[in-house]
Amino acid sequence: MIGGMVRLSEEITLNFGEDGIYSRYLTDDKVLMGVLSIPKTVMGEYVIDKPVAYKMSVTELKKVLGKAQSKRATVTIQEVEGGLKIIVTDARSGTKSNLYVKAEQTLLENLQEPKVTHSVKMKVEGKVLKSVIKEAEVISSEATFEAEEDKVLVKSEAEGKTYEAHLLPDKPLKELQVNEPGSATYSLEVLKDAVSGSTFSDNVDVFFGNNVPMKIEALGEEGAKLVFWIAPRL
Repeated sequence: MIGGMVRLSEEITLNFGEDGIYSRYLTDDKVLMGVLSIPKTVMGEYVIDKPVAYKMSVTELKKVLGKAQSKRATVTIQEVEGGLKIIVTDARSGTKSNLYVKAEQTLLENLQEPKVTHSVKMKVEGKVLKSVIKEAEVISSEATFEAEEDKVLVKSEAEGKTYEAHLLPDKPLKELQVNEPGSATYSLEVLKDAVSGSTFSDNVDVFFGNNVPMKIEALGEEGAKLVFWIAPRL
């Protein structure tokens, strides 16, 4: 999940709050926002003296956490001078690794997610959405998502050429809810970053509406999730 944030920035700020760990980042052009949330209920033990935040290289953090490949591996994070000490213990092999990530203590992030009402929700396999984006990119750099009562159309047009994908319930959508018809146009490059960052989850939930930011949500275990917000092109 943390690796998905590398699509936005080379650095990540991990906020250790009372309810768990979170990170939020908005690109400089304000087109893409990533929100990582790991509630304390996911962790076997979570104790902090007070809320604190650390900024670090997301690539280095991803590399260190990559040591915890086994499902029986546990990760312990401790504050140390100059950064964080990460202890990876693998119950299956009996190995224990003490690793360090250089990090700078910083202010807690207070970036807020957009407050919008979405009229459409669809659940789809990430690989299907990635394929649609790839095909639409052949025609244009943007695509319009348009919801009707029983389907979602993804359209891309340029220089007299048109690409159109029909996403229907069970063909290939796992779920579709349309409270009212709506459409919005988004950058395919930005959509590709968001979907690529969600590959840890087989399925993604996609929310959109009439000219409002799209929300792509990928769920991890026990409530952990990674959310991407994509601004529409108006």
